[in-house]
Amino acid sequence: MKTIRTAVVAAVAALAVARCGVAANAHMQNARNSPEWFTRGVMYQIQIRSFTPEGTLAAAAERLRYLRDLGVTIAYLVPVMKMDDDMDRRFWSPRQIKSGFDNPRNQYRIADYFHVDPEYGTDQDLRDFCDRAHGLGLKVVFDLVYLHCGPTAPFLKEHPDFTWWNEDGTVKPGPWTFPKLNFANPKLREYLVGNMKYLVGRYGADGFRCDVGDGIPLDFWCDAHDAIDALPGAGRVLLCEGFTVCDQYKGFDADYGWFPGLDARTVRGAWADREAKCPVGSRFVNHYENHDIATDLRPRREKAWGRDAIDQVLVWMFTIDGVPMLFSGNELADADERHSMFGRTPMDWSQLEREPGRGRHALVKRLAEIRRGIPAFTDLNGAEGLSWLDTTAAGSVTAFVRRESPGKDGGSGGAVGRAAVIVVQNWTTNAVSCEVSFKVPPPKLASYLAADRTDRDVKGAISAAPVYAKDARFASPAGFELGPWGCWISRIEPPSAPAAGAVR
Repeated sequence: MKTIRTAVVAAVAALAVARCGVAANAHMQNARNSPEWFTRGVMYQIQIRSFTPEGTLAAAAERLRYLRDLGVTIAYLVPVMKMDDDMDRRFWSPRQIKSGFDNPRNQYRIADYFHVDPEYGTDQDLRDFCDRAHGLGLKVVFDLVYLHCGPTAPFLKEHPDFTWWNEDGTVKPGPWTFPKLNFANPKLREYLVGNMKYLVGRYGADGFRCDVGDGIPLDFWCDAHDAIDALPGAGRVLLCEGFTVCDQYKGFDADYGWFPGLDARTVRGAWADREAKCPVGSRFVNHYENHDIATDLRPRREKAWGRDAIDQVLVWMFTIDGVPMLFSGNELADADERHSMFGRTPMDWSQLEREPGRGRHALVKRLAEIRRGIPAFTDLNGAEGLSWLDTTAAGSVTAFVRRESPGKDGGSGGAVGRAAVIVVQNWTTNAVSCEVSFKVPPPKLASYLAADRTDRDVKGAISAAPVYAKDARFASPAGFELGPWGCWISRIEPPSAPAAGAVR
């Protein structure tokens, strides 16, 4: 569901501060530690209804090897638990009605949090899916829908105090006209945490994407993370579909990182604004399309933005701080406008055999290889791992440096003696020539704070041999000629030992 900012978060802010260790200035503290399988991962959102012609978990399991070979490491399933099939349209979302499928079964209107919907298969099919994924080295993230439920969910009869009711005995509709769950009730919290523990124990869930996570009290997610961390095994994560400045202290491992738009100043400015508000090292799952966007936006972004622009966004997703997330069909340049989360609209897999699908698939696979092979892209989050660089074409071109952790082999091309990689991108349809400054602007801090004196300037020289380049040419000493949507990725060679061919 689309992210909302509800009064619930504000109402529990004081409690969240006490329980999650939130400081008044979020950027003064560090975000929680998260497992490397997540921070170094590549996520793929599987929309079961469209991912295969059959639309089942069993069929999706047969495609897991394809995802592994593409470079995906995390399979994220949209909700597959039993949906409410109530035909009363008063409790259908406006989007659901508008879709025209006349289908009461909404993936985000759950009736039973513990069992698989028959449309997708059986409980055993989900267990088999997870076992197959784990056997291939993939992690599995489930989708939790805890803000609301279906109006005829059986547990509401057993626990009527889990929601609110009208005087006439009918359930009171909340956001999207679904019954909203009552997180002031400790028994509801215990029930939902029990559900998470069950999904880990029964199916082997490695983590959860939390639908409208910022609409649910943060202290619930803090307690929930503690509960799943205490289970046998280790390294589970919670991903918030939403964003609050303090949620990565303890409750969440990452927030959603929607792509801000095809404008160089916006790409950089939105990132800087968000980073200034968040705990140090906060993480974001970066994407340009998901089940909501693919359902609601027409034309779809593949058509609206065009192939070259989407390719540029993918380069950004795989090299910027955070975790890249692909939506079903992004790797095939899928632009089918029949797609809807509210009904069966299978992807056309023959797109793999022709352009632009063939070229897009090759690009995604290459970017996944680059991300996997260069530690600088996944070692560090925050200012120590990412520095934006000024360019002489700030309205058209962005540039940033990613740095490895200190003490690694491979040179000292970055600040503080760390190997580094530079990424330069033209966000326009025009050819651009520009210079990139190696001086890193200091972060903006409140006037009452001591200045950050860390030297993050780039030390060394840009290698003339790119790791990846598209319609781009490098010129000495830090100049670039970039064609429309051109980009350049290369290592920074250390000043003491420049590589052959490096331009200094």
